[in-house]
Amino acid sequence: MIDPLSARSLLLNIVAKNDIVGSATGFIVEKEKKPFLITNWHVVTGRNPDTDDLVLERIPDELQIIHHVLGQLGKWTVRSEDLYLPGGKPCWREHALGKKFDVVALPIESIDNMIVIYSMDMSLADTDIIAQPAMPVSIIGFPYGLATAGAWPIWKTGHIASDPDLDYDGRPAFLIDATTRGGMSGSPVVLRLSGGYNTKNGKQILAGGIATKFLGVYSGRIHADAEIGMVWRPHVINEILENI
Repeated sequence: MIDPLSARSLLLNIVAKNDIVGSATGFIVEKEKKPFLITNWHVVTGRNPDTDDLVLERIPDELQIIHHVLGQLGKWTVRSEDLYLPGGKPCWREHALGKKFDVVALPIESIDNMIVIYSMDMSLADTDIIAQPAMPVSIIGFPYGLATAGAWPIWKTGHIASDPDLDYDGRPAFLIDATTRGGMSGSPVVLRLSGGYNTKNGKQILAGGIATKFLGVYSGRIHADAEIGMVWRPHVINEILENI
């Protein structure tokens, strides 16, 4: 059995002048049946959004997306997406506040009849679970570009490290404590519980199967020497797509 969420995370090769200069993670969200790759601003620009310093050897101009092959679960094919139009305009869409929010939506143009899209169900963000500090979370991505059985993602486990409803650094994000590594930028972060959680109306669920809540987009550690990472809330994705 393969978890359905494992099909949502996609391995990305970051390309500059035909050379692979890094790896990352992304996932697809659809708006009006149009697919958009969700990942981080620093992935598509190669720059730190706060300092503008380079985080890659070179500025990327292309993403290679490892897509699922239609009708052949466990098989993949590579498609490239340009990051800039011929005139130099970025192809990706940012939040209205720009790089202050380290999340982008890149329109997927290289779709053909060989590819199947498993898009993220954004309604999982509304699952009636109150997320609280110390709860376990899963970051579903590709540390150092590593994968299992081809291009299936690796589930890294951590814990919520700050109150999820409190903004970190004045931005719509919260913190997690997890041993994440390079290549996981752009990973979806989920909370999965099988009982013993509170709902918004004050009920406590003691049993009742597995519940999954989409918590947002991982964008890396806040300090090189700390295992504390940043997660952007789902409404950031919605706000980007609403302005398209």
